[in-house]
Amino acid sequence: MKTKSYALGLALALSMPWLAYAEDPAPGPANTTIDLKYWVEFANQGNPAAQYGLGYRYANGQGVERDDAQAVDWYRKSADQGNAQAQYALAYMYASGRGVDADLKQANDWYLRAAQRGNADAQYAIGYSYANGRGMDVDKEDAVSWYQKSATQGQAQAQYALGYMYANGLGIDEDKAIALGWYRKAADQGRSDAQYAVGYMYDNGQGTEEDQKQAVAWYKKAGDQGSAQAQYAVGYSYANGRGVEQDDAEAYSWYTKAAEGGRADAQYAVGYSLANGTGVARDYRQALQWYRKAADQGRPEAQYAIGYLYANGQGVKVDDGSAVKWYRRAAAQGDVQGEYALAYMYAGGRGVAKDNGKAFEWYGKAAGQGHADAQYALGYMYDNGQGTKPDKAAAASWYRKAADQNNAQGQYALAYLYYQGTGVAKDYGQAADLFRKAAAQGDARAEYGLGYMYYNGHGVPKDSTIAADWFNKAAAKGLPEAQHGLGYMEANGEGPIKDLGPLGQGTAGKRGAGDMTGWVIFHLLMALLP
Repeated sequence: MKTKSYALGLALALSMPWLAYAEDPAPGPANTTIDLKYWVEFANQGNPAAQYGLGYRYANGQGVERDDAQAVDWYRKSADQGNAQAQYALAYMYASGRGVDADLKQANDWYLRAAQRGNADAQYAIGYSYANGRGMDVDKEDAVSWYQKSATQGQAQAQYALGYMYANGLGIDEDKAIALGWYRKAADQGRSDAQYAVGYMYDNGQGTEEDQKQAVAWYKKAGDQGSAQAQYAVGYSYANGRGVEQDDAEAYSWYTKAAEGGRADAQYAVGYSLANGTGVARDYRQALQWYRKAADQGRPEAQYAIGYLYANGQGVKVDDGSAVKWYRRAAAQGDVQGEYALAYMYAGGRGVAKDNGKAFEWYGKAAGQGHADAQYALGYMYDNGQGTKPDKAAAASWYRKAADQNNAQGQYALAYLYYQGTGVAKDYGQAADLFRKAAAQGDARAEYGLGYMYYNGHGVPKDSTIAADWFNKAAAKGLPEAQHGLGYMEANGEGPIKDLGPLGQGTAGKRGAGDMTGWVIFHLLMALLP
């Protein structure tokens, strides 16, 4: 799986998440070795430690039936006496809506009291509230201040959060090296999010020298703890030989772990592997199931892939209507492959009524995103007045955009406009050069066109031997014009080949924007992640 779409795959696989750890750490356990009756006795005597311990027992059903309301009551008694552990626990109950109506303002009030007394979990929690506007106005600088207090006490969540703030310049000057240091402290305590973050920093040379082997090692640590993001990153590393020996089977294995964890891009990657027999036996039916999982989570490339399977009868019967439905879903999200595919269906009347206007519209969207085949198709529609008024200059412009991306069809079409002097000034030299570029990619019409130029000395020195070589290449591919040209040469010897244009004559020049040979754009390798 070595496609241009891997760049997007990497961005998605290695994207740094926002702090996804809104849950605050549960209150720390109380000493439960003391007999419950003594806890009750001491708590009733007003001992704050016993009151906290009794609240903890009720909150967790230890020796008593779980009763969150009772837990809140005992936590409050202890908290009112200044017990920081109880203040944090009471805040936690307010934040969670356990034993009391959820109230983030009350929660933050108690978090702050506990934080001011040095409780590291409370310092992290109030920092998180400031960072994310949880029950209060956002204040990144105050968030950093509290994260620092908590992190220096060794609180792993705060260490990760502080690393994130440094990495992104939130509430403090950006410093990737300091970020890496805090990530590493949290990672050494076993936090999978921090382990992934350390891997990401090594992967991208942020705060340290780029080191793919170190990156994979840290990704694996996180992946072994069940981090789907890290599992996907390991799979991606194996698929592309980044820091490890390239191994499609290993990639598939790691992708599967992430996919089973519900990660949509991994579900897509598993589907892709199954559809293409990459690291696993090809199985279109299984591929469709995994694509569907990703598509149901809104992944447009998976929606496109399902459309492709329906359009081509892979794992299912050909169903152009279903193909159009899925292409439309992808296109509606701005997916360039979906836009192009939907245009193709409109142009060919597959699964929908033929509509050149709609085809023109969707080709335009895809072409505007730089899709080379769509740029060629849009040029063709301008060239032939399909879905729009004929405009040779516009056709030449779009052909050129496609040609500049080394699109053989665009190179060939633009070459013919230069040959004719239509939409551009006639220029045999430019025509010959563009025919040559397309011919180098095996385009039979361009091979014939280049041979034609050599035979007649248009833009290149006249040379019937070279002309015959190019005619032979095109004729071997079954192009009637080339076969005719060779027959003409044999019958007449030297002399111009009359009545044979390099484009626009015979079957080779009559393909519309919805009838391109082999559906070249729909090669899955050119379309799909990761």
